[in-house]
Amino acid sequence: MKDNRPKNLDLFTIKYPLPAITSLMHRLSGAFIFFGVAVLLYLLELSLQSESGFALVLQLMDNLLVKLLVWAVVAGLLYHLIAGIKHLLMDLGIGETMKGGVIGASLTLLLSACAIVISGVWIW
Repeated sequence: MKDNRPKNLDLFTIKYPLPAITSLMHRLSGAFIFFGVAVLLYLLELSLQSESGFALVLQLMDNLLVKLLVWAVVAGLLYHLIAGIKHLLMDLGIGETMKGGVIGASLTLLLSACAIVISGVWIW
């Protein structure tokens, strides 16, 4: 049987709805924090080893690159947390319609942006 359906293999030309984008970002942030938490755990372990280890972590946190890395991991954690709460609310039947999905996705982005900016101010 000959298949005459059009094939679009360029994924960048497909326009995804906002709930799909936020859901994809939720999955990507989960994968990112899986590896990023290792960095945070290493800094925690180093700071708890000794007084000199704590001083070393304080010294490392003065480095711009380390601050950006920690902020990126914290941003991923915050986004993942807020998007996860949205998914739990949807599991309870709240915001399951298309309009509710768009509102939930918009609120997720807004609350995440606020939380990420606040965490950035706290880290800097």
